[in-house]
This record gives sequence, structure tokens and C-alpha cells, in this order.
Amino acid sequence: MADSDLDYCLELTKRSGSNLWLVGRALPKARRAMFVTAYASMRVVDDFVDDDFAVQAPERRAALRKSAHDRVEGWRQAVAGALAGAPQEGEGDALDPPIARALTDQFHGSDIGTGPWDALADAMHRDVDEVPFETWADFQEYCEGATVAPASIFLYVLAAKVGSEAPIRSGLPAPPADCARDMAVFCYLVHIARDLLKDAAQGANLITLPDTLLARHGLSRAGLAAGASEQNPTKLKDLLVELTNHATPYRERGETWRERLTPILGAREAMALRALLTVYGALHDGLLKDPDRALSRDPAVRERLRREALGAAEIPL
Repeated sequence: MADSDLDYCLELTKRSGSNLWLVGRALPKARRAMFVTAYASMRVVDDFVDDDFAVQAPERRAALRKSAHDRVEGWRQAVAGALAGAPQEGEGDALDPPIARALTDQFHGSDIGTGPWDALADAMHRDVDEVPFETWADFQEYCEGATVAPASIFLYVLAAKVGSEAPIRSGLPAPPADCARDMAVFCYLVHIARDLLKDAAQGANLITLPDTLLARHGLSRAGLAAGASEQNPTKLKDLLVELTNHATPYRERGETWRERLTPILGAREAMALRALLTVYGALHDGLLKDPDRALSRDPAVRERLRREALGAAEIPL
């Protein structure tokens, strides 16, 4: 891989500042290059939908919907081409050429397949269509692309058989998505709970919770913003408490998977996985103990919650 292509991917992932990126820094060089490349390829489409499309006014989103679908589908095809060994050249709106070349360099010939990227594309299409989540099953289906897909790639990278001339092969004891699902949904639920006030204040189209769950607390998507504006958002607090409690069984099953995977991982890879779950575990513990911190109107209070969690995992910012 050209250093410039990897640097491009690294800079893009670094800007996200996500917990996954922070943990990924500790991986050995070869695996870090794989992780950074895959993560960058996913960030570009997710950032497009969240930061370019979703923030537009409703009328503008309606006008842009078809072109947004085209962009997501173009991204899917560009990723498939890169994984097949034919990265795009020249200017690329859907997938930046440095990322496409890096994907070819890192994953061409591997057995990872396009499945994780296809699942993410499906989730992004749903976001563009602004399809509401009516039931918990709808939410879980969306999670397959929104959170299980990137987590499955992360686990694939941790366990992949690398370092020889042979094509890269999975070292996981089950399909990557099966290994990652509980861990990923646990982290996602904690992430939603932590950012509930911020996301509710920004608008209903950023809320990815099922209507049945909201209704149990006397809320609707449209009503979330109103709830976020209250000085004492009781309904949001009750919702946050249920989300936090609902994350517990996913956490327990995810820890079981981590224990199962640890013996087949290298020391640094096992440490990275433990650190990631420790971050979200500490966030979860903090929300269980004091949910009001996530609903504070002072961003510094919410940021302290995150910093304490990173500290618990001994991860420097």
C-alpha cells in the first residue's frame, strides 16, 4: 500500500475521534493498516448520510433523496470493485480513490467478502428514506448494518491469519457477524443512551429507536425534541434508564464472546478488544449509576463521562 493512501485513510478515521478509532491505534502495524482502511471506507458513506444529507431541511432532503440513494449505491459498487481488485481511478464521489486503492491492497483475495459493506449500504439507504422503526425487530435489523457490520470487520481484522504470502483468511470460530452482534448492539445502545439529549435536540430524523419503545414513555419522534427542551426531561430520563437496562444482556453475552475469542487472539489484539468493551462497560456503569449526567445541558459534564470511561480502559485521547 502506498504510504499516501494509508495516510489518507488514517487522517479520515482520526477526525472521527470515535472509541473504535482510539482502540484501533493499539493494533500491530499490519492489522492497524487493515482496520484503518476498512473503517475509512465505512466512514465516508456514513458521514455523507449523517453530515451532508440528514442535516438538510425536510424539503431539501426530499429533493436530494434520489441523488443520495445513487451516492450510497455508487459507494457499494466502488467497494465491491476494490475488494475484487479493481479500484476506481480518478475523481470519485462515492469512494475516494486512495481508500479504494487501500482496500484493494489490504483485502483483495481475502475471504471477508462484501457482506459487511452491503449491510451498511442497506442501513444507509434506510436512513436516506427516513424509514421509521416501528418495532424492536426493525431496530435490530438496522443494527446489522449500522453497528454489527463495522464491528464484524474489526473482529475479522483482530483474528485474521496474516503475515504470509497466502491470502488473508478469517481466524474466527464463527461468521464475523455472529461473533460481533452482541458486543456491537451493546455498544450501540450505550452510545444512543449517552447521546440521547444531544440527538433529540437535533431532530427526529437522527433518532434510531423503535416507535413502540418511545410510546411506552409517552414519546414520539416529533416529541423527543420537545422533551429535550424541558428543564427536567422526565420522559427522556425514563427512556434512557430503559435503554441502559436493555443493554445489560447484550453486554453479558458480548463478554462471553470476548472470553471465547481471547485465546485465539494475539496479546495486543486481545488487549484492544478488552479495552473497547471496557470503555463501553464503564459508560454503561456510569449511566446505570447516574443517568442524569447524560441529560446534563452542560457538554462538559457529558464529556467527563466519556473521559472517565476512556480512563478506565487506560486509553489516552
